[in-house]
Amino acid sequence: MENSVFVKIGKFFLRILEGIVIFISAFPLVLIYAPLRNLYKRFSKSVLKKPIKSMPYQGNVRIFRYLDKYIIGETKYAQKNRVFIYFLLPSLSAFIIFVIIPFFMGIYYSFTDWEGLSSVINWVGFANYKDIFTDYKFVYSFFRTIQYSLLSVLFVNLFAFGIALLVTQKLKLKNIYRAGFFMPNLIGGLVLGYIWKFVYSSALPAISESLGPNLSLNADTAMGAIIAVVVWQYAGYIMMIYIAALQNVPQDLIEASKIDGASAWQRLKAITLPLVAQAFTISLFLTLVTSFKQFDTVIALTNGAPAALLPEWIQSFMNESTRSILSMNLMALDIYNTGWIENKFSVGQAKAVVFFIFLLIVSVIQVTYNKRREVEL
Repeated sequence: MENSVFVKIGKFFLRILEGIVIFISAFPLVLIYAPLRNLYKRFSKSVLKKPIKSMPYQGNVRIFRYLDKYIIGETKYAQKNRVFIYFLLPSLSAFIIFVIIPFFMGIYYSFTDWEGLSSVINWVGFANYKDIFTDYKFVYSFFRTIQYSLLSVLFVNLFAFGIALLVTQKLKLKNIYRAGFFMPNLIGGLVLGYIWKFVYSSALPAISESLGPNLSLNADTAMGAIIAVVVWQYAGYIMMIYIAALQNVPQDLIEASKIDGASAWQRLKAITLPLVAQAFTISLFLTLVTSFKQFDTVIALTNGAPAALLPEWIQSFMNESTRSILSMNLMALDIYNTGWIENKFSVGQAKAVVFFIFLLIVSVIQVTYNKRREVEL
């Protein structure tokens, strides 16, 4: 029994390896071999007057047989796949050069002592990862990022769903309302941050006096100010997703429930919410990832300020004394400051890797849970 399990696992990994080999070999074959073969066939037909007919691969090597049938052969599947690869190649090349390669290079640098300027790079293993988990600034930044993300996801989706319900009613100017709610999403995060910094500090002097020069005298009001800006910017985009889902709700069901005497809340709970559950899955995923990666608005609005005291639970957990720390130094900003301000690129990259793994796990859990809830609803 155990042998059969190991055999199945071995076959599974062999299939994965086979797929990687096919993927890697497909592009040079498509870009080099297939065009040269076609040119030679045309040259033989027009100049040598000896048309050459391509024969399918007759060997027993599975990879070569697959490549001939689906990549470089003359079958209709191979021809369609080649066209697909030709169109995919520009964007895929850019993605590999600017995303995939830097990602794996960053993982490598996280195991070194590279400072970004020195040409000497020494392998230090997991030393950077040990340092960041014993750094109270990183732990506090992680905690504040989670806190901010939960509040941001909640308020953005509540507000977006509320205005989506509003603009899907029978209103005369509903298209203008939709455009108005969506417009803030077109403003860049840095510009938006500076605009709202002016609003908080100058346009609303009463708020400025109560919040202080850095928007706030304490961490809670600073977070509230940033969440208000993010909701104003991002809710219109999420609103469009909810509008698309609400417009697909059958009106026959709504009319039938009205005839049966169902209230607006009962219709929303029993009909609308189950039918737009998929939109909630997409919207929660988008807002979750965006809130965790929040950088430009925070750096323009507060740059991590105001200062706050390190929470007592972190002090006791990490054996630290009472310290002052920037309350809105979220993870993305903390990684940036570590790498570019403190010139500790390897430590910043280690933080980025931990942040990526955490965000990946949270996103998978969220999507899986929401998918199950869709079935239950």
